[in-house]
Amino acid sequence: MDVTVLTAMPNYPKMEIYPDYKGKWYAKEEMDGITIHRSWIYVKKSKKIVARLMNYFSFVFSAMVVGLFKVKKHDIIICESPPLFLGKTALVLKWLKGSKLVFNVSDLWPESAEKLGIINNKVLLKVSTWLEELLYKKSAMVYMVVYLGMRKTWR
Repeated sequence: MDVTVLTAMPNYPKMEIYPDYKGKWYAKEEMDGITIHRSWIYVKKSKKIVARLMNYFSFVFSAMVVGLFKVKKHDIIICESPPLFLGKTALVLKWLKGSKLVFNVSDLWPESAEKLGIINNKVLLKVSTWLEELLYKKSAMVYMVVYLGMRKTWR
């Protein structure tokens, strides 16, 4: 089995790009027989929504470029959500590379962001809900670990 990972430059949990990756837009490495493609991500130590959105969207766009030009076609793409908008990258790669998409939902987004008062913008909520529904429909499989709060929402 050939496994390839497309991920961001390592920065968790300190929200700092690790020293070996600072200043790089792209890095490729092998680890235990797995090819890892790392793309640039905007990282700033801030809990403000603008900084978080810049973090998410920077990876959405850099992963799209790396996925298109550096990663070969695979049978299956597995995409983690949130961030929900990374699903758009996965959908485009699915369509252009002829792969199947498996969508892993770790949190019901945008529902959770709305209920927590993180996002109140109606346009953003509408676009996010549309994308969420599109991803569920276009994925070969959607899976999630369900806890009680998610189960009530999912129904």
